[in-house]
Amino acid sequence: MVTDDPDGVAETTAQSQAEQLELLASKRRQTLLELLATSADDVHTLESLATAITQTEQGADLGARPAHRVCLFLRHVHLPKLDAADIVEYDPQQNVVECTGDGRLDRLLDATGR
Repeated sequence: MVTDDPDGVAETTAQSQAEQLELLASKRRQTLLELLATSADDVHTLESLATAITQTEQGADLGARPAHRVCLFLRHVHLPKLDAADIVEYDPQQNVVECTGDGRLDRLLDATGR
């Protein structure tokens, strides 16, 4: 059944759900989001996030992934995507990451059922 939606609310909701699914599609990105959500720090260095993710993945027996390779994936794939979605603020010149603080990270993680 098709209903009138003059404000485009249904389209926006569908877009948001599709966007959420895209952001949560990567296990590494999910790990990154969990680390950001549970950290007491407001600002993180790229290297500290890469090290924490590497330790998490190795602890999960996913094989050895050197932190420098994880750092490259964060820098070129995951952080730009999260920055574009306004989940984090990523400064590639300073190599620092900060959560936006507007609750988007928590809402995104709530979609995972955490």
